[in-house]
Amino acid sequence: MRKLNDAEKALMKKRSSQFKLCYQYREYHYTPEKLIHSSPEKPYVDITKIHNSPDILGLILTFYVSFASSARKTALIMRSVFNINVSYQTVLNYAAAAAFYCNSFNLKYKGSIDNISAGDEAYIKVMGKHHYVFFFISSESLKITAYHAADNRETLPAIIAMKEAIRTAHPGQTIILVTDGNPSYPAGIHFLNAHRELDSSVQHRKVIEQKNLDSESEAYRPFKQLIAAVEQFSG
Repeated sequence: MRKLNDAEKALMKKRSSQFKLCYQYREYHYTPEKLIHSSPEKPYVDITKIHNSPDILGLILTFYVSFASSARKTALIMRSVFNINVSYQTVLNYAAAAAFYCNSFNLKYKGSIDNISAGDEAYIKVMGKHHYVFFFISSESLKITAYHAADNRETLPAIIAMKEAIRTAHPGQTIILVTDGNPSYPAGIHFLNAHRELDSSVQHRKVIEQKNLDSESEAYRPFKQLIAAVEQFSG
């Protein structure tokens, strides 16, 4: 305030927003228990002890997951086309069991990531209510490095998704995360960098709207389009 000249002091009385004289600072106190990537619950069915063969299990998962058929329609296809009598509840049980083990496998054997990853959140419905899945995809290998589900799109789920996306980065690796303008992402980047070494901070790039209105959006839009393709497939 003391450094303002007379003209600036006069303007300050009329348009105080023109002067950045105070700033907001946020510090997040999330415990490790709150930063766990979402995962399916442990299934009731032991997939190693099912009565059907692995081939039949594969057929059921193909129709139910890959072709997005309902459990009842999948059971109908199995009976009508392959003469295999399974109930829709069996389809649900098999899918739940496979999801649990596939998720564990994905997280354990994700491997290294590229320097640039793109992320976004997609709308889904869970029990008739809106939820979100935060996706991140590695730019060169095209592997999905995080897929965290949450009932909101605020800072905490963004942190969890980004934390998982960069978990297997090499020490000192330059990491750039490309997202849209959701303010949860820069807030999450702030949290992550506060808990990382200074020489391995995470950089953030934003791609705004559908048109390239700034140089950053123009430079990084191709990476953002990768995650758009993942969202379209998952939808």
